[in-house]
Amino acid sequence: MMTLLRLDGVRAQRASFATRAVRLSLALSVFSATAVIGSGCGGGRDADDGGDAASMLDASSPLVDGGGRDASTPTTDGAVAGAPTSTGVVEGNEQRAVVSTPVAVAPRMFVRDANNIPVANVRVSWRIAQGNGTVAESSTSTGPDGTSAVSRWTLGPTPGANRLIAEVPGLAPVLFDATGTMDMRGSLTIQSGNFQMALASTAVAAAPAVIVRDGSGAPVASRTVTFRVGSGGGTIEGSPATTGADGIARLTRWVLGPTVGQQTLVAETAGLPAVTFEATALASGAPTVRPTVVLMGRSRVWDLAFASDGTMLFTERAGRVFVLPAGSSTPRMIAAPSDVSARSQSGMLGIALDPEFAANRFVYTYLASTRPGSGRIDNRVRRWRAGADFTLTEDRDVLTGITWGSDGGHSGGRIRFGPDGFLYITTGDTRSATVPQDLRELGGKVLRITRDGAPAPGNPMLGATARPEIYFVGVRNPQGIAFRPGSGDAFICEHGPNQDDEITRLVAGGNGGWNPNDGMGNYNGYTGARMSDTRIAGVVPPTHVVADSAGMSGCDFASGPRWLGWDGSLLVGMLDGTRVFQVRPNPAGTGIVGAPSNVLDTADRFRAVVRGPDGAIYVVSDSDSATIWRIAAP
Repeated sequence: MMTLLRLDGVRAQRASFATRAVRLSLALSVFSATAVIGSGCGGGRDADDGGDAASMLDASSPLVDGGGRDASTPTTDGAVAGAPTSTGVVEGNEQRAVVSTPVAVAPRMFVRDANNIPVANVRVSWRIAQGNGTVAESSTSTGPDGTSAVSRWTLGPTPGANRLIAEVPGLAPVLFDATGTMDMRGSLTIQSGNFQMALASTAVAAAPAVIVRDGSGAPVASRTVTFRVGSGGGTIEGSPATTGADGIARLTRWVLGPTVGQQTLVAETAGLPAVTFEATALASGAPTVRPTVVLMGRSRVWDLAFASDGTMLFTERAGRVFVLPAGSSTPRMIAAPSDVSARSQSGMLGIALDPEFAANRFVYTYLASTRPGSGRIDNRVRRWRAGADFTLTEDRDVLTGITWGSDGGHSGGRIRFGPDGFLYITTGDTRSATVPQDLRELGGKVLRITRDGAPAPGNPMLGATARPEIYFVGVRNPQGIAFRPGSGDAFICEHGPNQDDEITRLVAGGNGGWNPNDGMGNYNGYTGARMSDTRIAGVVPPTHVVADSAGMSGCDFASGPRWLGWDGSLLVGMLDGTRVFQVRPNPAGTGIVGAPSNVLDTADRFRAVVRGPDGAIYVVSDSDSATIWRIAAP
C-alpha cells in the first residue's frame, strides 16, 4: 500500500497495485519509461512494524547487515571479481505505462569490476527522485551475476516526469527516467484548498477547488462538479459548481463543523473517481497553521537536524545521510558507511548537531553497526566532522556496545543535545526480557554522555555494576525525546506493546517501569507486561497515555507567541496512528493541561518531529517515498 500526499492544490490519493512479473534481458546504461494513456488501474506486532518493507529483509543478507561483500567474490562463471568500479543497465529502458501503474519490466542494473567481471553482494539503494511514484524496495543487493533489480516501480499519479535512482556508494548513480500521461477517461484532481486548518465552526481560508481534464490532459469546460460534506458536520456554499475554460470548479465557502479534529469534503463529477479534501478543525486559542511540503520521494527518512542557517541534515534508515541546503530542493548524500545494519527497526537512525557546531563541525548519528566483528552487531553513536560543503568524514565512535537484538527490533535511536550541553540517547529493550531493568546493559534506557562519549557529570549513581552512562531506566522503545523551552525538562515518547503509548518526564535515576519478564526469563512484552509497572520501586508515572498503542514516535515542543494556545505544547508523531497531535504537559510533568488535538491528520505514518531554527515544526512521513513537511504558525 502506497500513500501519496500533496498540499495546496494537489490531490491526496491512496492506491494499491498488483505486482508485475520481472523479465530479464540485456539493455543500455540508463533506464527510462513512459506512461501511456489507458483505462486506468491502480497491496502480536508493534505499530512500528506496519508497512515497513525493510523490516521484512532476510537477516542473513549482506544487504541488511551492512557487511558489504567479501574481498573476493566468485561469480557464476567461477571468475573472482575485484572491487566494483562501474554500474549500468541490464533492462527496463524506454518503457511505457499508465500513470499510477507499474512499468512492465522491473528496472535492473549491474555492478562490475575493472575487468568487467560481475560483482556479487554489493548493496544498491533505490529511491524516487521525481514524480511521486513508489518503488517496492529501498535496498537490494547484487546476485552472483552482478545484477540487482527492484520488483516493482510504479509511476506517480500526475502526468509528467518520473525518475528512479539506483546508488552504490562511490560509484556513479544509475538514473531511470519516465513520463506519465493521462488515463483515457480523464481526471478529477484537487487544484487547491486541501489540508487546511481553521477554528471549529469557521470557514477555511482558501475555497476548495478541483480541475477536470480529458484523456489528453486538456481542461474540460462546462462540467458540473458536486461538492458535499463527508465528515465533521460542516456546511458548504456554492455546490454544484461548473468548470470554467480552465477546467476549474470552485466551491464558494466551506465552514467546518463544531467538532475538533479531522473533517472531509468530497467532490464528484460523472464518470470519474471522486476526490476528498481534508481539513482540521482547531479548538479555540489554537493557531491556524498550514503545512507545506519541503521534500518528497525520499526512502525511509528517520530523523532530521538543522544548522543555524537552516541547512537540513537527514538520515535514511538504509544507511545514508543527506544534506539539503537552505532554500534548495535537491538533497545530496554526504555519508553512506558500509557497516550499517539495516534490519527491522535498526539502521541509520538518529542525528544531532553539536551545540558548538559552528566551531567544531561535529555531527552525531545513531546506527546499528557490524563493526564489532565476529558476526556481532551493536548499536552505537558515531561522531563525524562536516566539511565546508557538509560532506561527513568519520571522526570516531563515541559510544559503542548499545544493546542490539537478534532481529534488529526495538533499537530506540533518537539522539538530542539537552540544554545542559550533554547528548541524550534513547535505546530500546531489543525484545529482551531482562535488558530494560539490567543496569549492566545500555538497552531499554535513556543515556546521557558528553560530546566525547564519557558519562555525563552528575549522572545518577545506580550501583557498583551499573553503567555510568545510564540516566533513566526501564523503557520499551522510545523514539522521541524533547526538552521543554524555558525549564529544560526532558520528555520521552515511546511505543507501548498492545496498549499504552506513553509520554514521560525524565527524572535522573528514575524508572519507567517497563519489565517484560514473565518471571522465568521469557519476554512477555506483548502478553502481560505493563508499560509503567507500579510494583517497581521508583517508577515514574507517565505524563500522558495513548491507550490504543498507535506507534508513538518523534516529538518536539512548539515554542513562541505565534503558536498562540500551542506555545509550549508537545507535538507528537504517530506511526499506525497516522497523525501528528499536540498535548500540553502541566508544569510538573505529571499530567496534561486541556485536551490533545490533531495538528496533521492524514494517511501517513509520522516518524520524526523536529523544531527548526525558524521556529517551525518539521515532520517526516515514514515510507519508501517519504515526505518532509513544514508546519508553521503565521
